[in-house]
Amino acid sequence: MKTYLSAIMFIIASLPQTGFAQDAATLYNEGVKLKNEKKITEAIEKFKKAVALKPDYTEARYEWGWCQNDTKDYEGAVINLRKVRSIWTTVPKLYFELGYAFEKYMWTDSALTAYSRCLELKPDYALAYKQLGYIAYTKNDYTAALDYFKKYELNAKTEIKDYLYWYRKGFTHNALKDYNNAITALNQSLLLKNDYVNTYLELGFACTRLKQDDDAINHFKKAIDLDPKSHVPYNGIGEVYRDNKKDMNEAMTWYKKTLAMNPAERKANFGIGYCLNSTGKYSEAIIYLKKAIESERDYIAAFVELGYSYYMTGKYTEAIEHCNKAMTLNPKNENSRYYAGLVYIQLKNKTMAQKMVDELKALSSKLAATLQAKVDAL
Repeated sequence: MKTYLSAIMFIIASLPQTGFAQDAATLYNEGVKLKNEKKITEAIEKFKKAVALKPDYTEARYEWGWCQNDTKDYEGAVINLRKVRSIWTTVPKLYFELGYAFEKYMWTDSALTAYSRCLELKPDYALAYKQLGYIAYTKNDYTAALDYFKKYELNAKTEIKDYLYWYRKGFTHNALKDYNNAITALNQSLLLKNDYVNTYLELGFACTRLKQDDDAINHFKKAIDLDPKSHVPYNGIGEVYRDNKKDMNEAMTWYKKTLAMNPAERKANFGIGYCLNSTGKYSEAIIYLKKAIESERDYIAAFVELGYSYYMTGKYTEAIEHCNKAMTLNPKNENSRYYAGLVYIQLKNKTMAQKMVDELKALSSKLAATLQAKVDAL
């Protein structure tokens, strides 16, 4: 009798376990279906229940972690995917998803390690190169970013239709002063999304540097249409007129549009100050350049330009003070030394003027010869 009862108890005990396993598998399959239908929140509930029934259900836990990444629950994704990692030690996609969770959770070193492991296991895992490129991009390491982007494109199995990728690639080319390739990438971004303001701003910047003035202005105006409250495109058009067209009055018109929105905006104040200096209105320039520095205490170009304003208005002590500040902020700055040299010449201080010449020569500056001639004439 005892043996008979034990057998019955064993059978009864085993039935729920089998049922749980079957229910977990059903929940998993339902979750996968929902995930494929982009119903991520509903899919998470299925995977969560599947894991509750079967804690060692690795596939379900991985999909749960994937969905958590998709819903930006990166902390939850890290927890789940780390558990999966202890089982899936050689599965590339696991390391990619874990790397992505680490990256978004701001654990950058862990993300780099995970992506690298992914690529060790599968060297053609294109998305890992893309994310490594994004990390380098975020760190302003644009040379490395571009190298990763090239590898991403080389290994991508399908056409890349991510407008943000092409925007970031264009931004990277701009940062490296490769403006033609920047325009190519940014135009690709526009084909995929034609209302992303930043793309037009970067296109305007690239065209400005290439002196494609009409295109630059058109891009900046498109940015204004999309976001009239942003001062950036107004400054961009001002720069085209200031630096390329040399039309200081028109440039100031655009900078003033920025200041109408934000009187303290540094670039517009600097831009107007620069234009006023260029048109001989040095005292007026001082007002704007001081405002630029109030908004950015380490604004090197503004210190240089203000030093020039003070030089031209005969305020030599102030001129030297501001030129020296620019040199402190940027030991390789050339214009600050040139203007300081001009001040020392006015003060008949040949020793200090020659010192400025010698420092310019050490920087291989073309300004050295011009200043030397003035020093020699003392």
